[in-house]
Parts: sequence; structure tokens; C-alpha cells
Amino acid sequence: MKTWYLYALLTVLMWGVWGVFSKLASAYSKPRQILLFQSAGVLAFAVVVLLLERFHIEWSRPGFTWSFLAGFFTFVGFLTFFAALENGKASTVVTLSALYPVVTILLSVIFLHEKVSLKEGLGIVFALVACALLAS
Repeated sequence: MKTWYLYALLTVLMWGVWGVFSKLASAYSKPRQILLFQSAGVLAFAVVVLLLERFHIEWSRPGFTWSFLAGFFTFVGFLTFFAALENGKASTVVTLSALYPVVTILLSVIFLHEKVSLKEGLGIVFALVACALLAS
């Protein structure tokens, strides 16, 4: 098995657990508070990363800027995700929110000039059909 594939599968596993834990949290906290509490978890992991890197950070202004913006939009997305979980079923909310790659693909085509094959385009269409079926 290729290393990247193993990491991708572990990502799916971690994010699957995250979705369930987030739904459990929504029974006890409001969306903005969940965001703050999960930020504490992120900060704890940041300390682990700093230890692994022996507190040596290779600074890059573009690297920091793009990472900061990615983090900012991630947490805005988390806030809207938690708001959806507050009243929606975890199985539906998590599945629908997992369609974010469609946005990534569209933005990658527009700004990064990436190409979408016919097969990939059909995958997008099927994902959108699945979205419509789940939402109904």
C-alpha cells in the first residue's frame, strides 16, 4: 500500500470520529462554544507538533499566509458545520459537508488551471445527485 493512500485512509478515519464527537458535543454546547473548545484541542496538538519539530519552525511568509487563510476558512466552516449539527442528523450533515471537494475542484480549475476529466466530471455530478437525495 502506498504511504499517501494509508494517510488518506487514516484521514477518513480521524474525520469520521471527529464528526461523531462533534455531534455529541452539540448536545452540550452551542456552536461557537464547540468551536472554542475544539480550538483547545488544536492548540494541544500544536504543542505536540512543536515538540516533534524541536521548536524549529522554518518561516515563510507565503507559507504562513496561505496556512493562516486556510485555517481561518476551516474554522468558519467548522462554525457553520456545528450550527448544522445542532439540529440536523450527524449522518446527513457530515455526509453533505463532505462534498467540500466539489468547491475545491471548481476553485482549482479556475485559479490553478487544473483540468477535470470526463470521469471526474461524472463523479462530481454523482456527488451532487447524492447531495440532493440526502437532503430530501
